Amino acid sequence: MDVDEQTRADRADTALVLPDSGENMGAIGLGIYLRLDGADTGGAYSLFEYVVPPGLGGPPTHIHTRQDELFLCTAGRVVVELDGVARTLAPGASMLLPRNVPHVFYNPFEEETRIVAVVSPPGLEEYYRDLSRLPPGPRDMTKVAEIMRTHGLSLVPKPAG
Repeated sequence: MDVDEQTRADRADTALVLPDSGENMGAIGLGIYLRLDGADTGGAYSLFEYVVPPGLGGPPTHIHTRQDELFLCTAGRVVVELDGVARTLAPGASMLLPRNVPHVFYNPFEEETRIVAVVSPPGLEEYYRDLSRLPPGPRDMTKVAEIMRTHGLSLVPKPAG
């Protein structure tokens, strides 16, 4: 096999992502599967699948300063709040979550939800890796906040009242 053939074969292996493959980065009560990282996409984006169990409250409302996220619901339903406006995504629905806009997602329903998330530019995978390295049990929110700051994320304070 010459160099060009090997390059094409390597790209074909990277381009095919099989079901249930990828790094399991579950860190915040949901399954987080990294399907493609920035190295796989030439620095263009990362690709994740989120598996959200029934009744999961989801992450707290937060802001990404470095990445935009595009959610595509593939199974179940999920509520996504973007800048305080809640919308329910059903299978086939997609929603852009731009950087610098507060958002949260959660599954108040009785069925598992699956979301494909395209994150651009890549880098969110490093945040999830750092979160997954925290010890099991109740989260030390001081450490979580430090990891978030390192990766350009921040929590949105809850309104008083």
